[in-house]
Amino acid sequence: MPATGNNSYRPLSLSIRLRADGFSFFVCDLQSAALVRGEHFPPQQTGQAESASAASVAARLVEALSRTEYCNSQIAQAYVLVDGPFTYVPLEHFRRDEASALHLLCIHDADARTTRVGYNILPMLEVAVLYALPMDVEEAILQFYPTARFFAAEAMLLERLASHAPLLATSYAAGRRLPLFVHVCDTTSTAATIAVCHFAEGQPPRDSACLRMANTFVCATAADALYFVLNVWQSLGLDGASDDLLLLGHDSPLLSELRQSLSEYVLSVRQVRADTLFPNLSLAREAEVPLDLMALLLNRL
Repeated sequence: MPATGNNSYRPLSLSIRLRADGFSFFVCDLQSAALVRGEHFPPQQTGQAESASAASVAARLVEALSRTEYCNSQIAQAYVLVDGPFTYVPLEHFRRDEASALHLLCIHDADARTTRVGYNILPMLEVAVLYALPMDVEEAILQFYPTARFFAAEAMLLERLASHAPLLATSYAAGRRLPLFVHVCDTTSTAATIAVCHFAEGQPPRDSACLRMANTFVCATAADALYFVLNVWQSLGLDGASDDLLLLGHDSPLLSELRQSLSEYVLSVRQVRADTLFPNLSLAREAEVPLDLMALLLNRL
């Protein structure tokens, strides 16, 4: 009996990772959570020193999304990861109608006339993560994918780390604090995003940790990243001789240099591999896929 129907059809997802000066596209197989295609769109070279404007990013998005490999009937879902800065609000104090005011209060350079403030609820951590997205960038994406879903880049990864922090601490001596996580997202851009987070042990019957601190910043050199991380380390009262620092991210010159520099101040500095955080996930073997995208797709596919 001959086969009927289109058995070769495999639904795909398109994930767009936005930065202030560029973006990346990742097309993944929804059935196997494997990377089909990845492409980076670095900042445009201009005759001026400043980065490309949000308007030029929107125009480049329209141009890129017009290509058939990124706009076709096989792509069933679209996700958008928005880079920081972010605002974290405890759920007990969060009000949806106050999201824009809260974010603009914390991030003074955001313009309410040209940006939309969105939020993601992280029930495991009992916080809301607020982010700002240029309106023209959002419109550029929605004209191709009206049902696209938007996320703060670090939001999904935070929950993943919260569930793993106690597991990574199980072999430590009793009474030691949970490790400080430093995520280095190095891209083809002129700078890297450094995210730092720390958790406190949750109360039973919770299996995950409670968020104590989370912050992100953009840096161009390992020296800048070292200065920021050590400031966080000192502010949290961590001890270089007894507490642990875990580096996350794919191998890069910046991460390698940061690890070497940190080891001069912190006795226990370790790098956590992607396949440790995401076991049995095909994307964990893809060096070009950032960890925050892996966390998002692990929760969504």
